[in-house]
Amino acid sequence: MKYTLNSGYTRVAPGIRSIFGAFAAVLLFGTFAATSLAAHPAPVELNARAELGIVSILHHEIQFGEDGDLFDYRTQGGQEILYPYSRLTGEALFGGRHEVELLYQPLTIRSSTRIPAGTTIRVDDEVFGTTDDEASAVPLDLTYGFDFWRGTYRYRFVDRRAWQFSAGAGLQLRNASIVFESGDGEQRVVSQDLGPVPVLSTLTRYQGDGPGFVELSAEGFWAPIRYLNLRDVDVNGWLYDGALRAGITLDRGREAFVSVRLLGGGSDGTGPSPSVWTQSQDEPRYTYNNLTTLSLAIGARL
Repeated sequence: MKYTLNSGYTRVAPGIRSIFGAFAAVLLFGTFAATSLAAHPAPVELNARAELGIVSILHHEIQFGEDGDLFDYRTQGGQEILYPYSRLTGEALFGGRHEVELLYQPLTIRSSTRIPAGTTIRVDDEVFGTTDDEASAVPLDLTYGFDFWRGTYRYRFVDRRAWQFSAGAGLQLRNASIVFESGDGEQRVVSQDLGPVPVLSTLTRYQGDGPGFVELSAEGFWAPIRYLNLRDVDVNGWLYDGALRAGITLDRGREAFVSVRLLGGGSDGTGPSPSVWTQSQDEPRYTYNNLTTLSLAIGARL
C-alpha cells in the first residue's frame, strides 16, 4: 500500500514497512528451522491446547497526547471486576526437538463508567465530563481491545526422562483498538494499531514417573529503540507473558491442567501520523499504555 503526499513524494506507509520487516524476519527464521528439520527428519506430533477461565486487571493506565490526562482503567474506568478469559494454541513437534506454536489470545475488555460532576478527563484533544459541580455525572463507555496472534519456534535443548527445556523466539501480531466514547455518542476518541512484536520464549517441563506434570513458560521482549521494536519510531515497548501449569496426563497423550498466567505489556512514546480515517488524531500522537493482568484457567491438551 502506498500513499502520496501533497509534495508529490511517494513512500510506503510506516505500518506496512513494519509488517514487511516482520515477514523478512519470519522468512529468515523459517529457513533456519527448515534446514534443521531437513537434517533431523522424524514423525510430526500435532496437538491443540485450550484454556478457559477468568482474568483480573491488576494494573492498567493509559494516556493519549502529551497534554492528556493519565487515565486509570481500574479506579476510573470500571475494570475492577473479573472478566472471561480464553486462549487457543496449536502445537507441532518436529523431529522430537523442534517445537512450533500458533497462538490466538483474545483480549477485548468493554466497560462503562461515570465521570463525577465537576470533573473532566482529557483524551487527545477531546475533553470528557463537565466543570459544573451542579451537573449530573457524565456516562463514559470504554473499549480496550488488544487481541493478538503469535507464532513461536523453540528448540528443545534438554529432553531427559523427567525434564525438558526449550528456548526460541517468535513474532506476535497485535490488533489494538481503543475507544473512549461519551454516553450520548457525541464525543469519541479512537486509537487503532496493527503491527508486529518480536518475542523471546522458553518452556520448562517436569514429569516424574506418575501422570502429574508441571510446566513453566516465559515469553517477553523489551524494545527501547527504533528497529528493535520492528518500527522506525522511537517508542519504548515491552511485553511479558508467563504461566505456570500443573496437570495430569490422560490416555493417548491427552492432558488436563490448571493454569495461572501473568500477562502484560505497554508502550511509551510518539508514533507516526496515521493515514486512516478511523483515528481521532491525524498528527503524531504521544501514547503511554501499561497493562498487567492475572488469569486463572482450566485447560486441556488434545
